[in-house]
Amino acid sequence: MQKSLSIYNFQPNETIASIGASSGVWEIWFASQVDYLTFYLQDVDVQNCNHEEISEGIKYFEKLIDKKNTGKFIPIIGTQSATNLPKNTFDKVLIINSLHEFETPEIILHDIQKILKSNGKLFIEEQTAKFSGEIHEGCGKRLFTENEIVKLLKKYSFELMEKHFKDNGVMIYEFNTILKTSRNDLFVG
Repeated sequence: MQKSLSIYNFQPNETIASIGASSGVWEIWFASQVDYLTFYLQDVDVQNCNHEEISEGIKYFEKLIDKKNTGKFIPIIGTQSATNLPKNTFDKVLIINSLHEFETPEIILHDIQKILKSNGKLFIEEQTAKFSGEIHEGCGKRLFTENEIVKLLKKYSFELMEKHFKDNGVMIYEFNTILKTSRNDLFVG
């Protein structure tokens, strides 16, 4: 998690969405390392993404680290076709080991365009396939190759800024949105 933390480069008072966050274990730990972060923890699984599970995670890390967690955590239940997250709100959006589990990644990526601030960043931390059609050992779903991830994100107006090798085939991809400015917006008055 330490390497992810350094790549995400969180700053105090940032607002972050984590899509596919489950009970927010990673995000709670991140907020124990950087003060005053606000995390919207989004998932489709109400059994894990709820106040009770999040509270247990906060208590666990506060005891482990012996430090009060100043983060704010808001559980959001989404669907396979909508994040249900507020528009134009997030400095950063994280997808950690979840992209391959989305039934409709295209729809979710379109939604992410709407929820990011204009200068926001999207981070995708994902095990990449060594060959087309490789299956994720944990969930049995098909993994994306690096080329497929970059091509898919470009289709939805995200530009790859950096990629970071983590370990065991896991990569962290950092994307910016490609601003779409109509010609008429370039002229004033």
